[in-house]
Amino acid sequence: MSAFQLTSDELFYFPEPADPASTEWPGTPLGLSNTITRTKGRTARHNKCVDSTPGLLEKLLATVYRHLERRVGQEPIHTHDVVIHGVRVRATTNSPHLYDFWLDNWHSVQEWKEYGGRVSEDPQVKVYALVGVPNEPEAAYYSRQANTVIFFNTSYYGQLKSWVLGAVGRWLASEYGIHSIHGACVEMDGRGVLYIAPTGTGKSTSSYGLMDYPNTRFHSDDWVYLRYAYRTRSGEPVVVLEAEDSAGGRARGYQVHRWIERHAEAPRARLRVISLDQDEFSLSLGELDLSHPPEAYAYTSEKFFYLRTNLVENFPPATCELASAKHENVPDVTDEFISRHAHVLNAMGAALAHPDCSAFQGESDSEIRRRAARLIAFDNARAMLDMSKVLPLARRFGNPLEPLRLVAVILLKRNPADPSVLNHVLLEPFMERLLIGETPEGKRETAYNAYRVVDDRAERQYVGMLERLAGTGRPLYALFDEAGDAPESLREEFELFRVLYNAARTYDLNTILESDSSVPDKQEAVRRTLAIIARVIKEEPPDIQLTLESYRDYIR
Repeated sequence: MSAFQLTSDELFYFPEPADPASTEWPGTPLGLSNTITRTKGRTARHNKCVDSTPGLLEKLLATVYRHLERRVGQEPIHTHDVVIHGVRVRATTNSPHLYDFWLDNWHSVQEWKEYGGRVSEDPQVKVYALVGVPNEPEAAYYSRQANTVIFFNTSYYGQLKSWVLGAVGRWLASEYGIHSIHGACVEMDGRGVLYIAPTGTGKSTSSYGLMDYPNTRFHSDDWVYLRYAYRTRSGEPVVVLEAEDSAGGRARGYQVHRWIERHAEAPRARLRVISLDQDEFSLSLGELDLSHPPEAYAYTSEKFFYLRTNLVENFPPATCELASAKHENVPDVTDEFISRHAHVLNAMGAALAHPDCSAFQGESDSEIRRRAARLIAFDNARAMLDMSKVLPLARRFGNPLEPLRLVAVILLKRNPADPSVLNHVLLEPFMERLLIGETPEGKRETAYNAYRVVDDRAERQYVGMLERLAGTGRPLYALFDEAGDAPESLREEFELFRVLYNAARTYDLNTILESDSSVPDKQEAVRRTLAIIARVIKEEPPDIQLTLESYRDYIR
């Protein structure tokens, strides 16, 4: 959008590139950098099912290699390995912006080893992100068989990050039984709460808002890895990686949980396990205490958080550092935009003008307010935030291998037509919510996770079939659990969600307290919602049901 294409609702704009063929170019300065990308969201052409078309992967890779050979000596070609929760990922790109954000976003191989983690010598996932590729559209491709992601002619980091996380997630689930979840996580009094929610229902508000409470630590903003552990008879939590019975039957990754349930009477079956301290060893099934339910441990994913800049509306303490960071697609704004959002800009402007925010000292109030306005103007403007500059180590998780025991999982929604505020969710409605994954706009998003690199069409068709069968009065998840022809990606995902349900208390929270006539404004609605969450974490109440009429007694 240029400055000459503004509408009354979009009072912001992006500078045009000097070269119309550019995929990335400098925007108006803000912080360390501000890169504008031609594509600012998902590419129009994208294919997560490359393997279903014979010869397509070979054709794509031939284009990659041909372009790399052609560009040798003309521009830098960057190849760099990172570690994403133990998976070595190698990216090759000629985009300065993608390379810059790639380095900041993830832990290097050396950093991972310094934390005590192990990593393979060869990459398990490969990424090619090339711009300036002739005769190719802006496009994204993924091969599950080759564990390879290929991007052509797009510099938007958000889609690259999401597809890489999806590819890593498939590997972790199948090989190690590690669950990758699009969610936010916070620790309070040593107990973890995980939020799973569609955009716009209060995930960021609930996670960052809880940091105003004492004895809290920030964990994850966007992506969480869960390991499901069993207790040994000596009380040590261990994650089962692989299982084998005396007849040679085996299971690994996400399949081990059903296997253990079915072989509970075979105590001599052998298990390959890993402790929470990363020690790998073997033991027998009989050495597990199966009377104890599995436990869920959450791990952070990113080194620097790639997040929306409008986070500052919900978490003003981050305003100064976020405004000083590296940015992607932060626009310019008109005076009219600033005028319309004056009430929101007050707290943000005060944070930027604070003496501790040295980067903006000496600037006029009007310029500071303009910088603050730019952060909230475009919903998909992003920044690479080093959380260590926002919160001290005592208030955040800095070690990606430090586990956080989850006690509660909260599914967030915003439905003003529903007077319920909080409910303890049983297995079938919990799984049904995630299977359907309906957003406030009515869009379907399985597990509220658009990052999943799966055959979306096959999954939607399967879920649609279940919904038709459920019309006969049978629970949706019961039908899924009985069916044997579900796509592998769905079986993988929902087997792990089944274990999560058994490992933590699950709740449904409707963020609608602004509908309560006793609530004067949004800030008070948020305060009361956080009070509900804080008590839930502390008490893990079973069978709780709160409505707009009854919730006030719960937080008195």
